[in-house]
Amino acid sequence: MVRIDVAFGAEHRIRQASQAAYRRFLKGGQMLVYCSDEARLTAFSKALWAVDKTAFVPHPRWDASMVQLIQSGRLPLVHIFLCTQLDENILTAWSDKTLPWLLNLDVQCPPAYERFERVLEIVSNHPTDRDLARERMLTYKNAGHQLVYYDLSKPLKQR
Repeated sequence: MVRIDVAFGAEHRIRQASQAAYRRFLKGGQMLVYCSDEARLTAFSKALWAVDKTAFVPHPRWDASMVQLIQSGRLPLVHIFLCTQLDENILTAWSDKTLPWLLNLDVQCPPAYERFERVLEIVSNHPTDRDLARERMLTYKNAGHQLVYYDLSKPLKQR
């Protein structure tokens, strides 16, 4: 069963996603950021560079050469990877390790999401984004996955 963390009530989906990725990076955790829309992934990359003026958060676009680098541990500073496809090549990079979290920025459920232990969904207040997110949540729920909701409109102590 996959745990789906749903952070809803965000003012801006991409900006909130970049903050979540930055927090994950600071904790040393790895994250794959998936979106089939290249323009949205580029916007996320720009937002991640702007999340902290003094931060350096490497987040390369995924390519096949990274499999050996990850398996050998030669990418020690890279914890965030951007990808427009989720294929077997990506998943085998972590074959003997814990898979990274999957941050979904796409409008649909990501392919092969059930292979991950944790999927993060950010939902903004925009009506279209909320409607598309409801469809994704229904898909996850019908597949029997655990959905955990976080209301971003409330102060941290009340979440």
